[in-house]
Amino acid sequence: AAGSGTTVHTIDQSIRFNDDDSAYMSRTFSASNRKTLTFSCWVKRGNQGTNQNIFGPQTSNSGSGTYGVIRLNPQNELDIFDYTNGTTNWRLQSTQLLRDSSAWYNFVFSMDTSNAVSTERLRMYINGQKVTDFDVETYPSLNYEGQWNNNLSHEIGAIQRGSTNQYFDGYLAEIVFIDGQALDPSSFGETNSSGIWVPKDVSGLTFGTNGFHIDG
Repeated sequence: AAGSGTTVHTIDQSIRFNDDDSAYMSRTFSASNRKTLTFSCWVKRGNQGTNQNIFGPQTSNSGSGTYGVIRLNPQNELDIFDYTNGTTNWRLQSTQLLRDSSAWYNFVFSMDTSNAVSTERLRMYINGQKVTDFDVETYPSLNYEGQWNNNLSHEIGAIQRGSTNQYFDGYLAEIVFIDGQALDPSSFGETNSSGIWVPKDVSGLTFGTNGFHIDG
């Protein structure tokens, strides 16, 4: 996964999610820092054309409920939002189309709702580049505390809401959640001598109370 160049760190394994198998992972968090956090993972796509959840919190297994989503939508865009009982509290939906099933993508999402600049409270990155073109672009209020990092079930590979589970299909590797810091992509990857975005060793990061590193 390192490509050609000077970088020596490689990712040796990944986790395969088959949407036909209804596969997902879940963990219930204790409430922690709900203003500042970071999520990063490497993604290789399989089936497309449906909502496919990568990571997010949710209240229950049925109903509209309260939840958060990092997903790929049917238009093959990266779509991240926070939702409470019929109301979308904030949302970033990119215009970039992510349709290459042979490629590994690195997605990084960081949140810091204590930032005085509203447009800096949420940041989305794809392969080390900050996303600035959106189909939907709304930001949270100052010091907003939503569903992320709350005492909810946080799920990888699905959002368990009855008939709309939105199972992911493909491979995920180096799944990282950082509790309490809004990091940029340089913590997770770098550009090698061939101009390719490649992974970095994340073992030295501070993960925080609910933070984790799943290497596959």
